[in-house]
Amino acid sequence: MSVKISVVTPSYNQVRFLGETIRSVLGQGEDVHEYFIVDGGSTDGSAELIRKHAESPAGGIDWWISEKDKGQADAIARGFARATGDIICWLNSDDVFLPGALRRVRKAFDAHQEWDALTAWHVRMDAESRLLSMHRIPGESPRLARWGIHHVNQQTCFFKRWVYEKVGGIDLSLHCVLDGELWSRMFDLGTKWGHIPAYLAGFRQHSLAKGSSWLAEYRREEQWMREKYPHYCARTPKHALGLLAYRAAQILSGRHLRAKADERRNRGKTLAEVFGGFSGEDEKA
Repeated sequence: MSVKISVVTPSYNQVRFLGETIRSVLGQGEDVHEYFIVDGGSTDGSAELIRKHAESPAGGIDWWISEKDKGQADAIARGFARATGDIICWLNSDDVFLPGALRRVRKAFDAHQEWDALTAWHVRMDAESRLLSMHRIPGESPRLARWGIHHVNQQTCFFKRWVYEKVGGIDLSLHCVLDGELWSRMFDLGTKWGHIPAYLAGFRQHSLAKGSSWLAEYRREEQWMREKYPHYCARTPKHALGLLAYRAAQILSGRHLRAKADERRNRGKTLAEVFGGFSGEDEKA
């Protein structure tokens, strides 16, 4: 029997992008076991947009809520607590899954039952969904992570629910490195990581994104990560050597050059022009 994928979208005041995020999931409904949206009490029309999709005859949103929470980690944890799928993931309310991504993930886990988690290639886009850069990042492993080589792209990271539960779930006290801290505990567990050599997700860069507006908090939490997980995050000669080896491997394997060729060919184009559109009409706030 094929694995089942549960998707959670944490959301707060991102109505400008939320419709595209939702459509990127609902357009792949045949490969989604359940889809939850946990909104933190948005005041920008997000709840109305979610309700419109949830009440649509096409359906696809299995559960949603809009009420004050303790932040992104809390929203993700609440969604995962309801999940019944074998595989779980979260997709932030300004990011997207590219067409066909979830089918690739489902088939990969079906074919590699030994995998505990997987990642893939990703693209970066602007507020208008125009491509900025394309990234052919290789797979992960606990062994490489101890050399400072870890580059998990959250938007392409899917993992078994039992692994998430085994490591104790997401740390609710974190706001900026909550994903990296979770991966670190998964590495400590000795998880087996797989990889799909294809573009599966789009990460949006815009002025209101957490990475752009929470710089001081990022610095504080990154320092905390270096202290808590020195075997992965400390600035040591071993890690510096590992990163040099990684960069060399990216060039010698051709991954870096092929990604740059993809980027030159597609930079400035919309996701729809490059990968195809999402199902459904554009939603307006």
